[in-house]
Amino acid sequence: MILMDTSLWFDEWSGAPLVNSAMMKFHVVMLLLCMCTSRALFSQSFAIQHVTVIPMHKDVVLENQTVLVQNGKIEGLGPSSDVAIPADASMVDGTGKYLIPGLFDMHAHFFYEQGNNINTCEQELQVMLANGLTTVRIQCGDSVYLDARQQVALKAWAGPQLFVSSPQFVGDWPWRGKVFAEICKTTKEAEAAVRKCKKQGYDEIKITFMVPRNVYDAIIKTAKEEGIKVTGHVGPQVKLPAALAARQQIEHMDEFIDMLLPDTSYNHGQSVSDMNIWRRNAWATVPFLDERKLPELVKMVKESGIYVTPTNFFFLSSFGEGRTDEEYRQRPDYQYIPSNIKADRWDVKEAYWNRAATEETRKKYVYLRKKMVYDLWQAGVPLMAGSDSPEWFLVQGFAVHDELETFVQAGLTPFAALQTATIHPATYLGILDKKGTIEKGKQADLVLLDRNPLEDIRNTRSILGVFLAGRYYNSEEIGKMLEAAKVLGR
Repeated sequence: MILMDTSLWFDEWSGAPLVNSAMMKFHVVMLLLCMCTSRALFSQSFAIQHVTVIPMHKDVVLENQTVLVQNGKIEGLGPSSDVAIPADASMVDGTGKYLIPGLFDMHAHFFYEQGNNINTCEQELQVMLANGLTTVRIQCGDSVYLDARQQVALKAWAGPQLFVSSPQFVGDWPWRGKVFAEICKTTKEAEAAVRKCKKQGYDEIKITFMVPRNVYDAIIKTAKEEGIKVTGHVGPQVKLPAALAARQQIEHMDEFIDMLLPDTSYNHGQSVSDMNIWRRNAWATVPFLDERKLPELVKMVKESGIYVTPTNFFFLSSFGEGRTDEEYRQRPDYQYIPSNIKADRWDVKEAYWNRAATEETRKKYVYLRKKMVYDLWQAGVPLMAGSDSPEWFLVQGFAVHDELETFVQAGLTPFAALQTATIHPATYLGILDKKGTIEKGKQADLVLLDRNPLEDIRNTRSILGVFLAGRYYNSEEIGKMLEAAKVLGR
């Protein structure tokens, strides 16, 4: 995410007060929902019968399977004729349906970072869950998010398991309002901030803007000493080779595109990486990008051994391709954006598109970002799905399906796109023994689909049910959660 003041930059790409007097209504609706949920929600055993399983640990499809879930774990998996079903198990008919692992979003935020900093995390978690997300990495920390992580872990709130990165490490903070950052201008400040965030319980250190190279090096060194990963942006004071050498997890493919610029035209700090995408003069470098340099870039990334989260749908739809006002209003997630934030979204859109680069320049940008993703995949670089929602007109949960579709548009197979939201993030987070595939002994984080996502990746949206934390949320319950969460947009 990128923060800006209203004269040129906008709070986390945008930013507006979140004023919602209907929160009490949400809690009343959710209480009634809990009172009237079906027996399946609270059952200890479920048998998903005659379902087609897409296990994701290998490229196979297992037809006519029964998956036995007990106490939140997969205790049985095999042909329906071979799996013994306990007498007390709740039956779920999977005939003609498809079962995939629960989905990950590896780059998400909350509305709390925007506007008046009102905490609606519980409602937003419901929207994520209803969209099949069972694990989410929050990419900017706050104590509110650590509390949300705890509420989910205690099963007080329904929602995906959360991994929470630290407040963003920055070299400066010129913006007004609540600070979601660790301001590190010296190496000593950086060292102290890393140790503090590790002690506070954050899962990773998040780097963003204006971090000098010596401060960056101190962050990396201290994080290694503390045994905590580093993720985030790559700024022009650091550059991609240094970040790759540090094996930082890189978001947004920051500075990748800079590597395609010839030395003669390279204006340091003015390429379209990171928040410079807002600058018209940065777009003037795009015609100079040289596709012939892609193999060298891909080789560098592959040899570093890092994972990459492109967040391409956000960048391409918002800055490269654009959408009409009516297209934004017709998006299913539009109704979940708080009303005051919506007003600011329209201001952000107008501010950018009033000074947008030419269509020819933007088309080249879109082509190259897709080509980079395709070439990285072909080289075996592990890619991860991240939405960077809620930004512009994107909302968590909904937007990860857009990101999967964008992977396929870039040339990945639907199976490879699903890997970015299942097995790859589980491996990166070190929880592949628990999540990311459908195998006996793993947690039953599962999504039941009406249609086959391997035939059309858009079918990941055809959600009939979600298994999470020992509960089954059927289509009726998912619909009620989504309906209740619409108070966010009122």
